[in-house]
Amino acid sequence: MESSRRNFFLSLPALAALPASWTAFSTALRAASSTPDSEAYWSLVKRQFPLSDDLIYLNAANVCPASRPVLDRHAEFMRDFQSNPSFQNRAKYEAMRERLRDKLARMLRVTSDEIAITRNTSEGTNIVVKGVDLKPGDEVLITDHNHPSNNDSWKVRAQREGFTVSSLTVRVPAASREELISQIEKAVTPRTRVIAVTHVTSTTGIMYPAREIAEIARRRGIWMHLDGAQSFAALDVNLKEIGCDSYSASAHKWLMGPLEAGVLFVRSDRIASVWPSIVTAGWTDHLKGARKLEVYGQRDDPRIVALESAVDFTLLIGMNAIESRMRFLATSLKEQLSQIPGVRLKTNLEPELSGGVVKADISRVPTKQAYDSLWNEHRISIAMTPSGDSQGLRFSPHIYNSRQEIQRTVDAVKALAS
Repeated sequence: MESSRRNFFLSLPALAALPASWTAFSTALRAASSTPDSEAYWSLVKRQFPLSDDLIYLNAANVCPASRPVLDRHAEFMRDFQSNPSFQNRAKYEAMRERLRDKLARMLRVTSDEIAITRNTSEGTNIVVKGVDLKPGDEVLITDHNHPSNNDSWKVRAQREGFTVSSLTVRVPAASREELISQIEKAVTPRTRVIAVTHVTSTTGIMYPAREIAEIARRRGIWMHLDGAQSFAALDVNLKEIGCDSYSASAHKWLMGPLEAGVLFVRSDRIASVWPSIVTAGWTDHLKGARKLEVYGQRDDPRIVALESAVDFTLLIGMNAIESRMRFLATSLKEQLSQIPGVRLKTNLEPELSGGVVKADISRVPTKQAYDSLWNEHRISIAMTPSGDSQGLRFSPHIYNSRQEIQRTVDAVKALAS
């Protein structure tokens, strides 16, 4: 993806036509492009976000702030849309949508015809859940740590149609990649029609070996769906290499884009077998590729521009640089938390088993109390799981965070645990 970053700089539209925030950031980033490992570089990136100075925001796994360049671009087209909502003015969005589709496809290493533009991960996953042919006696294989959109959605459909959903327990932390692969392979039966897993879990941050699981599914003719909410734009995801049948993700998490914007990938040879969830004006059986899965009626067209701007912002920095920075911050946090007496790390330290989600539990302090204390006393914004095997505090740093913020968070947890 570094070549994509260089190409993006070369192909950037005339800077004079872009908002001032884009021109300033693009120029500064180009000047600093040789030093992406320095704190000064990431301080420049951090200044593009309108986060409060007194806030340590470590909740990318839930929702990320959008950068000023993305916000400016979104606001520009919101004003344009509301000032002239005529068919003639809105016609330009069709070309913009196709340009966005091309960029998303290149980012994920797939073809444009395999991409549907959705509203979030949950919607993309539910399109697959509702669209894949299943009958009584069939089986869907999931895990206990799947997000509800990739878990309860299968169960609700199963209650209505009579197929079986089998859920695998998850060891915390994961023992090894081999165990995760073996657990899936041993659970497959002649009745298994779908394997639906999460790429990086939002519960404890386990990264599933997606390529190997997709190979298991492919050999048996099983549909493999991958929930990419915590991997899209956090990791340099290559869906062609992974080989899954479908993948859904959101823009409002690691891509740092608008709310209610997402992406669904369906492999070209599988598209014809997915029934659309919504059919309305504009739908036809002759729509090319995955476009047949994104016809919902009137859309928020300026959101398309905001989503494209979030992709452009990512390309300006470079996906490799983003993943490297995110992993650096997450690894630093994990290593330091694991050394605090009374703190149990529930996320794997191994990079092949983890991404940007970090879960830790303070043994002598109730989780809700610790969560409230970090917010009330330190203005540290995170998520929490109050009970169960994934109980604990969830931290998810991203590129707008600094080393100092990680250290202040570690010090705050250490004080709580002592």
